[in-house]
Amino acid sequence: MSKLVCVTGATGYVGAYVVKELLARGYRVRATVRDPSDTKKAAHLTALPRAAEALELAAGDLERQGSFDQALRGCDLVVHTASAVTLAAKDPQREIVDVAVNGAKNVLSAAVRAKVSRVVLTSSVAAVAGEDRPLCHLFTEADWNETATVKSDAYGLSKVLAERAGREIARDAGLTMVSILPSLVLGPVMTAQHLRTSPAVLFEVMSGKWPGVPDLHFQIIDVRDLAVAHVRALEVERPAERYLCSNDAVGLRLMGAEIKMAFPEAKVPSLALPDALMYATALFDKRLTVGFLHRNLGHAPRFDNQRMREGLGVEPRPVRQSVLDTARSILDGGYLSRVK
Repeated sequence: MSKLVCVTGATGYVGAYVVKELLARGYRVRATVRDPSDTKKAAHLTALPRAAEALELAAGDLERQGSFDQALRGCDLVVHTASAVTLAAKDPQREIVDVAVNGAKNVLSAAVRAKVSRVVLTSSVAAVAGEDRPLCHLFTEADWNETATVKSDAYGLSKVLAERAGREIARDAGLTMVSILPSLVLGPVMTAQHLRTSPAVLFEVMSGKWPGVPDLHFQIIDVRDLAVAHVRALEVERPAERYLCSNDAVGLRLMGAEIKMAFPEAKVPSLALPDALMYATALFDKRLTVGFLHRNLGHAPRFDNQRMREGLGVEPRPVRQSVLDTARSILDGGYLSRVK
């Protein structure tokens, strides 16, 4: 019988593609969701090939201790993708940091009790890229974001603390834990829910929400390549502790121009937003910080993907393909027509 893998946060953008990749590789999958009876929210999972015979849904709540015990019972492996994806909140400590840290502790503790052989945890390059490095610095898996605070970068802090908390539990129990650290994730969305995560940056450009396009730059990883990285991290005999998953850097203006050329029906603005306006916007848009703008306006942090490519054997697809496939899925899903 094939191995049983529990995937937390399975309906999410990354989680759904991990489930898809596992099913395609012949695994059995137990997908955790908050409410397994909500068949509509999990419809994109149950429609996947092999789902009828190899996928089951189970309950799991990041903030409730012990809620993953039943889901992990009998599992051989775990992929923990569930976490808060919020960049700003009224109470960032409780809504962002605590959710991520307590969730990692709950899942890793359940994995120890279930005696699984390995846990792969989805983190982020936000756990690596601090503000104390020069712009030319090439970040590697040895780097940690030591400058993030609840006030300056709650999301980055949550990733650092969640990874360290999970690693401490795993180390004390002799459990292998591997961290996957993706940059901005793009690729086809399966459901409108996925537009609340990283593809939102393209969705907002395509929907005409912005009067112009800022000179923001991002390192990109395709969600399909990221899913492969997660599964291979389960499979390699002696995995490293961390894998940065990133491809090339690309500017939002270039992404917008590519989308506008390929899909004229998208409402991509032609104007360029000046950098000064972005800094002014950061005063009231809590998703933006001065530190983020300093790192990402006109350039993007650099991440070394050698370990991903050589250790996991993942050769990321061209960034242009990821951008256009994301845009195509937004259009094909009819999501722009719902924008008022």
